[in-house]
Amino acid sequence: MEKINSNRLKLFFCINDLSRGGAEKQLNYLSNYLCIYYDIHIFMFGQKKIQYKFDKKIKIYQMNKIFFFYRFLIEIFLIKPKIVFFMLPKSYFLFGTLMIIFPKIKKVLLRRSLNYYQSNYFYKYYEIFLHKFTHSFICNSYAAKNDLITKENVPKRKIDVIDNYIEISKNKIKKNTIKSRKFKILCISNFHMYKGHLLILKTLSYLKNLPITVYFYGQDKDLTKKELIKVSKKLNIYNKVNFIKKIDQSLCFPNFSLGISFSKTESFPNSILEYFTFRLPILAYDTGDVKRLVNDKNGKIFKNRNPKVLSQIIKNFFYDKKLKSKSQNSFQKLKIFSDKKNTLKKYCKIIDKIACAE
Repeated sequence: MEKINSNRLKLFFCINDLSRGGAEKQLNYLSNYLCIYYDIHIFMFGQKKIQYKFDKKIKIYQMNKIFFFYRFLIEIFLIKPKIVFFMLPKSYFLFGTLMIIFPKIKKVLLRRSLNYYQSNYFYKYYEIFLHKFTHSFICNSYAAKNDLITKENVPKRKIDVIDNYIEISKNKIKKNTIKSRKFKILCISNFHMYKGHLLILKTLSYLKNLPITVYFYGQDKDLTKKELIKVSKKLNIYNKVNFIKKIDQSLCFPNFSLGISFSKTESFPNSILEYFTFRLPILAYDTGDVKRLVNDKNGKIFKNRNPKVLSQIIKNFFYDKKLKSKSQNSFQKLKIFSDKKNTLKKYCKIIDKIACAE
């Protein structure tokens, strides 16, 4: 690790872990950019494998879940950070609670989801309690900002909105040389119940007579790959369900025909940005700021979560002769979110503003 510059602001980022996921990928983009200007320290729980490549200037602490508070407090006293950022609820509850005893250190919550993701009322209201000690909130959607104002009593002046960032791949698109009549659907999403994987399978069960297949890319959470396979067999669609271990340019249109997001609570699904990079038409559930990402020109938004209704929508995509046009429009959307001026650079302005505030 390079020698730390004592004149630069010290920033702490707290997160559950750095396994595969949208929040983790955004922290990877953000910290690799910010380390140009600030000293970055990332704190995470456990020894899970880090799935992303971080700049050598960034120091990452993988802490024991039981004694994390002891190690974290030592680093607070030694490094004396100016700002501590919390990403994802678990890190906010644990690290945020510890930070109450440091009122002079600025605290920032990076809110990515709508507030009803937390079904446990104790945790939901404890999170609202922690807001009283948090100096600033950065959301990735206007829907999440509205939740903080109307449901969690956070003053509007404390909230900023910055879009997620996505990096455009420099690799050339790999086109399949063998023509296939199969209509391939891509779902990039870890296996959380709220993200709708079971609904996808039920929807697919109404499309048994069409050459439509789904490809899942994700990690086990409160739902597992084994459970999804079991359900697919029960629905007699096992031959239509696939799991992939990596994402690359081979997933681009026209090799794949559709990207889907069935999540209920993500206010700005990172998967949709991934689909933009793959030039895929998109089918997405109407939640948060999804309408800013998807429209009739590059896909379709749905509100009805009835699998039979959804199967008809996918069937319409299957027969759609304008898929290529929708693909092109998806890629055009990418320009907004791959521009660092619209995304990552905004963090510097907010950080400097927070650091200078009394």
